[in-house]
Amino acid sequence: MSHSSGKGRRWLYCEFLKEVGMRLKIPQLTIATAIVFCHRFYWLREYDEYLLQIIAAACIFLAGKVEETPKSLNDLLKVCVLVQHKSDEDKRLVLNSFQNFVQEQRELILRAERRLLHTLAFDFNIEHPYKYLLSTVRQMHSYRYISEDNTRDLAQIAWNFANDSLRTTVCLHHSAKACANAVIYLATKFMGAKLCLPKEWCAELSMDEVECEKISNEILDVYESDDRKTSGDIAHLLA
Repeated sequence: MSHSSGKGRRWLYCEFLKEVGMRLKIPQLTIATAIVFCHRFYWLREYDEYLLQIIAAACIFLAGKVEETPKSLNDLLKVCVLVQHKSDEDKRLVLNSFQNFVQEQRELILRAERRLLHTLAFDFNIEHPYKYLLSTVRQMHSYRYISEDNTRDLAQIAWNFANDSLRTTVCLHHSAKACANAVIYLATKFMGAKLCLPKEWCAELSMDEVECEKISNEILDVYESDDRKTSGDIAHLLA
């Protein structure tokens, strides 16, 4: 599969999982876990467009159990239908009224969950960058590298980059700590002149600057597509 088609596929299931999760009021950590499950699954399995949303639904269903924020399959199914057909209310009502359709979708999701479990080899150990991100930003404040106001701004911007990085596969190739360092590095570039960091701040925080740049470039790839230009701020972050 080409790089562009792979990115397009990831965009589809990431957006689907994000919207389903938000409508179900699922915590961000659970949504992130569901997305990583989906990345892992499609890293090992062939892509099937027909089953994309079924696999994604199974990922968020399993993630809810793993992160101890479970949702009932019936509630999940209703929201999945809503998201899939949000522009066609009549179709949603018809589909949800057909017991055969509802039962078929339930069975497909449960079957996909079993396939997911075997593909993941029952390995649910996922570490996200969020805790490392917050810890390092607090450390930067304690070292007086950044003011209190800038601490909040830096943490929020880095958090946003961490969320956006889920649309890439950096989580499959780099540790959560390395990803946290990269989004902080990226956030400092984004804030630019607002920060007055010492020259060796990366080294003093035991951050590998070369690795941060590498991962940052992988994350920046998510903002680029054939049909729209990257924003000016983002495009020149690492120039």
